[in-house]
Amino acid sequence: MIESSEREDKITETIINKLKNGEGLHDRLPGNSLVHIDRPLPFVCIYRFPEGIEKSAHARLIDTQPSFMLIHKEDEALVKKLLIKLSEILRKRFGAIMLLEVWAASDVRKSVPQSADFLFELYCSHKECKVTVETLQKEICEIPVVQRLQNGRGRVHHDDFPADRKMLIDTKTAENHGVQYIGIEIEPFYYNQPQNRLFPMLFRAFRDEFATALKKAFFDFVRLQTRHKVEHFHVLGRQKESELVWKIDQELVDINNSFDFLLLVTVTNHEEEWESFKKGNFSHTPTFQYRLINVDPELLKRKLYNLPVEDVDDPTLAFLFRDKRDELDRMLNMLIERETPHFKYSSIQVFGAVEDDLLAVACKLLEKYPPGIINKKEDSGDLITAEDFAELARQEIGYLKGQYPELDATVQIRKDIEGLMVSKGQLLIDHAYKTSKSRAEALIQHEVGTHVLTYYNGKAQPLKQLYLGSPGYEDLQEGLAVLAEYLVGGLTPDRFRILAARVVAIHAMLNGADFIETFKLLHKKYEFSPESAFSLTTRVFRGGGLTKDAVYLKGLVDLLKYLSSGKPLEPLLIGKIRQDYIPLIEELKKREILKDAPLRPRYFSSFSSMEKLKKLKKGATIFDLIE
Repeated sequence: MIESSEREDKITETIINKLKNGEGLHDRLPGNSLVHIDRPLPFVCIYRFPEGIEKSAHARLIDTQPSFMLIHKEDEALVKKLLIKLSEILRKRFGAIMLLEVWAASDVRKSVPQSADFLFELYCSHKECKVTVETLQKEICEIPVVQRLQNGRGRVHHDDFPADRKMLIDTKTAENHGVQYIGIEIEPFYYNQPQNRLFPMLFRAFRDEFATALKKAFFDFVRLQTRHKVEHFHVLGRQKESELVWKIDQELVDINNSFDFLLLVTVTNHEEEWESFKKGNFSHTPTFQYRLINVDPELLKRKLYNLPVEDVDDPTLAFLFRDKRDELDRMLNMLIERETPHFKYSSIQVFGAVEDDLLAVACKLLEKYPPGIINKKEDSGDLITAEDFAELARQEIGYLKGQYPELDATVQIRKDIEGLMVSKGQLLIDHAYKTSKSRAEALIQHEVGTHVLTYYNGKAQPLKQLYLGSPGYEDLQEGLAVLAEYLVGGLTPDRFRILAARVVAIHAMLNGADFIETFKLLHKKYEFSPESAFSLTTRVFRGGGLTKDAVYLKGLVDLLKYLSSGKPLEPLLIGKIRQDYIPLIEELKKREILKDAPLRPRYFSSFSSMEKLKKLKKGATIFDLIE
């Protein structure tokens, strides 16, 4: 007994010394209990395993938090000593602390009614807990999953804990140490109790929402009861992630980088087929060629679903990983289905279709701006070559490198692509590419000032998903790129005609038009030159029907709505994200998992560009952008 007591004292001293030094810890106790304290905070979550149980889904209700203990029976005596010492340290630092214990009704009673009157019961150690426990009740009742349940109500007990779940420290000790000890008993509605099986999707939804509810309640407690100053409940989230998180992040990168989706669905014989199409009087469907697929999509799918995303205990990061995994799965389907009728349906899943309101905007643009309308600044006869454009791009890359020396983007002139393309942060230029001098600056800001910039802003983050690209990031990405053209004064009526024509062509393709019919629609009805109509139609029919090109106009429309609400542009440039990721990005920044982006586009230092941006924030439509 003496040896055991000495060992417990030594373990307690080691843990307390770490806390005194402001360190985090992730330590196992002799009985395999886990103490995880991300950093000293004025609260700790607790779960006690039923005797003889090694693992429990209920324990995962608290491992989302930055400070928690998962306790086995063998360590209870040690944990009681540890909690008293820990309470002394944290009270000195913060003025008060909360110990929140969570358990399932089935943990303490073998028989639990399938339809209990209350979904959860709340208990508190003494009357000073009243405000905190009522806040907890409110936050849990507002959980969407809870609200959908008939018994989604909670009951507060302002007296001692129930007889079958005594507190780890008694009421008097809690009061003396400035501790608010609160318990939450949950009816395990996420279990099929007769079969003792978890409903995994229901549990995941509840766990994620429960984690947020707890953080909001902790925030209220910290704000009202302690000296700790925090500006938002997200600041109370986890800041240190497990090795598993970074391993999954890297493995998703490796799978993503094992194939170049855009290059694999890009036509390699565009010039030859154009010449043949022209000689044939635009009457035969081209036969396109593509690069050989250099991976086995089925093996990559196996790798994807072998990633243990379900074991990630951070709900936000688990969501990001699942979201990216689903997108990669769909893109691999597209590679399997390339040059088949199924390809375009998978494309809709990844890039979306053409909604009626977007089609209406595109048609109105084509009607309002007929061919031949040239921007006053544009001189179509003053053209620069691919080599000239490459030099301008290298200068812009040099400007960005001055802000972020780790940037290593290159510019390549190639024969196997059409036009311009940024692939994995590198700019690729068609060897036959030409453009006007007046359009060159706009295109530089589109390709380098947006696509290259956001790639390396994302790459500067610890979380690599920021440069890989979130699912659906193309809408915002291309919207930002086209907006950049406008901000530097290079968004012309002819450019809008091309963006609108892409939408019209995709709509025609999705509604059954073949290559020749789509070409004629653009050439005859909307009066595009034969070569332009061919290029537009080729982009739409590549791979078997690619809907990606609609995102340019759609992204710009959505971005203007965002800006019109007065929201800032700069947070959108942190990486390759979609618009609804902004709250997640802000959360991760508050938790110090993400940091500020190192790169800002050149136009941010232009007075005229910033004046234009101010006007957009007051409200603007697509038609207000044409100068």
